[in-house]
Amino acid sequence: MKPDDLISEARAKIIWGDPASSVHDFLTANGISVLDADAVIEKFNAERNTEIRTIGIKKTFIGVALTIGAGIFFYWCFKHVDMDKMNSRSARGFATIALVIAIGGFYGCWKLIDGIIYLVRPQSEAKSISEIS
Repeated sequence: MKPDDLISEARAKIIWGDPASSVHDFLTANGISVLDADAVIEKFNAERNTEIRTIGIKKTFIGVALTIGAGIFFYWCFKHVDMDKMNSRSARGFATIALVIAIGGFYGCWKLIDGIIYLVRPQSEAKSISEIS
C-alpha cells in the first residue's frame, strides 16, 4: 500500500472508533515509522474529538431548548390554569398535553446530559461518528 493510502485508512479507522493502539499497530506494520504514526494518530484523534464536540454542542442546545420549553409550560400552567374550574374532558386533554410536554422535557434533559458528556469527554465515546449523530 502507498503511504497516502495507509494514512487515509488510518484516518477512517480513527473516525470509525477503532482504538489508537490498533491503528498504531496497523501503521507500523505497514512501514510507517513510530514517530510518524504517533503524529498522524494524534492529529486524527484531535479531528475526531472536534467532531464529537460539535455533535455535543448540537445536543446541548436541543436539550436546553426542550428542557426550558417544558419548564416554561409547567410554570405557566401552575400560575394560570385553575384546575378547579376544569371539567373532566378538558382535564383529560390538559393531562395529555402535560404528559407529552413532560416526556419532551425528560428527553431534553437526556439530550442535555448527553451533549455535556460529549463536550467534556469526547474521547470516552467508542462509537463511530456516524452512529453518534
